[in-house]
Formats: sequence, C-alpha cells, structure tokens
Amino acid sequence: MGNKVFISYKYSDNSVQQLRPYDFLHTTTARDYVDIIQNKFDRDGIHINKGENDNESLADFKTETIRSRLADKIFDSSVTIVLISPHMKDSCKLEKDQWIPWEIAYSLRSKHREDNKSKRNAILLVILPDRNGRYDYANSYGFYFDIIQRNLNNLHTRYDARKLNSGCSHSYMLQCNWDKFISNPYVWIDAAIEIRDKGDKYNIVVRP
Repeated sequence: MGNKVFISYKYSDNSVQQLRPYDFLHTTTARDYVDIIQNKFDRDGIHINKGENDNESLADFKTETIRSRLADKIFDSSVTIVLISPHMKDSCKLEKDQWIPWEIAYSLRSKHREDNKSKRNAILLVILPDRNGRYDYANSYGFYFDIIQRNLNNLHTRYDARKLNSGCSHSYMLQCNWDKFISNPYVWIDAAIEIRDKGDKYNIVVRP
C-alpha cells in the first residue's frame, strides 16, 4: 500500500534549473518539479500526492483558511517531501510567517483530532538544481530555515538501519538531490519512513 505524500515547496521560485531551456514562453519554477513527481506517482499508482494541484492555488484565501487546508492535507499524510530551492526563503519575512517552516513543523508533530490520530511524518529534503545545474548552494552557511537546520545531525543513539547503504542517518530529515531522488523516489521515501519509525533516536525540534 502506498504512502500519502505532502509536498512542501516555494511555488514561484524560478531560480532552479530550466526543464525546457529552449521554451522561451515558460520559465521553470519549483512547481514544475512538483508536477514531475505528481505525474510519476499517478502513473505508478503507488503513492498519493497530497499537495495541492496546479489548479488549486490557495493564494487568494485568508491565512487561517490556508492554514486549515494545509493542516488537513498534512494530517492525512505520512511523508512530507520538502523541495529545497535557492530562493525558497523570503528575506523580507520572519521564518514564523513563511509557509514552508510551518508545514515542516506541523509535519513533525503527533496530531490528534477527536478520535483520529496522525503520527509524525517522515521528512525527505530534495535539493533542486539551481539554474546552473548545481546543488552546492544548499551548503552555504545559514541557507536553511532554522526548523530544518535544528533537525540535521540530531541523532543521539545509533541503531541498525536497513534502508540506507551508509547505515543509520545522522539527521531525522533525510537529504538527497533531485537526480538521485527522481531516479528511484520510492527507495528514498522508504528510507525516510524507516527514520521516522526510529524517531526516538533523534532529538527532534518541532517548533519553527
């Protein structure tokens, strides 16, 4: 049975590698990479993408309405994929006022609604290539949102891991680049789920 997946990303970030470089009428954004994932999931019939479709923009709704709709989608998912892009952070806003950190923080919580419960989501960070096809921009000091940075290298007790060749992940938030992910996304999703199931081995920070 497939896992329900929520995808967190900066919709309008066009600082990523162009997927159709000779199509001068369309500038690639992070949303185009979401479409590739969504189409692959639909085609394989394995995982269900719980992020909004391209015709379901929430931009015109009030903040609380957006928050409620996103919370519903995350509550009904078990994996959150965060697409990392060069300009995903808005330097003009505090982190607490941006959607990606909020979506990550909500994904990290164990949630209760009346008689329903939703465990903490697995988190997979997928780094998108920049306009030059490079990934090293994500290594810059202070690049990540604080909620991401504080959940990297947070392993406190080692354990036997079966899904990663390198053994147990040192970070609750598993990272890979786009090329590695899209070549076999289900391997990476399964590895992230294994980490989630060993969440007690990590010092997890749930507030942005």
